[in-house]
Amino acid sequence: MEDKKKTSLLKSTMNYGAMLGLALIIYSLLLWMIDMTAHTGLGLVSYVIMIVGIVLATKTFRDKEQDGYISYGRALGVGTLTSVFAGFITAFFTYLLYTVIDPGLMEKTYLMMEEAYYEAGMTDSQIEMAMNMAKRFTNPVMMAVFGVLGSAFTGFIFSLIISIFIKREADPFESDAV
Repeated sequence: MEDKKKTSLLKSTMNYGAMLGLALIIYSLLLWMIDMTAHTGLGLVSYVIMIVGIVLATKTFRDKEQDGYISYGRALGVGTLTSVFAGFITAFFTYLLYTVIDPGLMEKTYLMMEEAYYEAGMTDSQIEMAMNMAKRFTNPVMMAVFGVLGSAFTGFIFSLIISIFIKREADPFESDAV
């Protein structure tokens, strides 16, 4: 019985992770098409999408795989795993976006970073140092790696809170023989 639940957990989180990843990719493509990939406010919408995906994944797992009950820890695991699978999918997309779909996007990103440093009042030498450091960590491969890690971390944090509301423990005093 335990093996069935583990299989169901993995299958469920992979399915919802794929759906969440696809939703995030569609949103990212929309932002890219309207040339708003660097807009911070619109970027926050991806967090809302992630929260909705985690809630749906956890509630569905609770109701369909766990007979309406789920512990806090299991709910946390479902949300986190869903986010990890979504992170792998979106990381692959990010890599494709910056290397195949729009190779010039990386240069645009560097120019926006440099402009932000100027607006922050940094000197030319500080900007040069900051840009050299940023270029080490903002290439498509590193962005994909940090995307998976960021998705896992963010999903874990969101799941810590969401699981409080989704958990539903079985009543220990409830009897099957009434």
